[in-house]
Amino acid sequence: MRRWGMRESVLSHKDNYMLSLLSEESDLKKRSRQFADELNLGRISINAAEAKLIQTLVRTHGCRKFVEIGTLTGLSAQYIFEALPEGGELWTLEKDPKHGEYSAQIFAQLDQSQKKIHLVMGDAREELEKIAAQGPFDGVFIDGNKAAYFDYLTWAEKNVRKGGLILADNIFLSGSVWGEPAQKFSDKQIRIMQDFNKRLADPSLFESAIIPTFEGLYIALKK
Repeated sequence: MRRWGMRESVLSHKDNYMLSLLSEESDLKKRSRQFADELNLGRISINAAEAKLIQTLVRTHGCRKFVEIGTLTGLSAQYIFEALPEGGELWTLEKDPKHGEYSAQIFAQLDQSQKKIHLVMGDAREELEKIAAQGPFDGVFIDGNKAAYFDYLTWAEKNVRKGGLILADNIFLSGSVWGEPAQKFSDKQIRIMQDFNKRLADPSLFESAIIPTFEGLYIALKK
């Protein structure tokens, strides 16, 4: 049976149909999902449909230097890495040592002869400043500490090139941003995410759109 990593507890007919059209995930991606399950975090792993969307956006946007904030067990990083052209580089940031240990095992099995993936351990707000010298970057995927989303966006505004791609997951906070929470988030997290969403909606700064996935995916181009 295929394992797709859907976050919903029950798949709808639409979900099942959509996922039936996707190719089977590789053994290495399944391994990332297994690691997430071992951490009891399988529910927050990106699902295959969202991952393929992000992969397609990174590829069609021609990103060569890309940053991911929030590695978990290396699943989304694999999709992004596959989308990079020859000579491309991915910096993926993770704070939790156990997550990093699992991700390192995954990345060691990737063919990095034509492109590179850099696992950066530590607090993302600090590590982003350290890798800034490698920029400007062609894009960023924000999927880390929700209370730091606005800080991540501030960094992206400075270090992603004009016309660069900014992607952000979990922007609905399980309904908390509009007052119908299905999961508990702090008032600080909710306020920061609301501010984050309003910032990306500013047409003077970004050309943006929201994909109404289960948790919400923001897609923006920096003006």
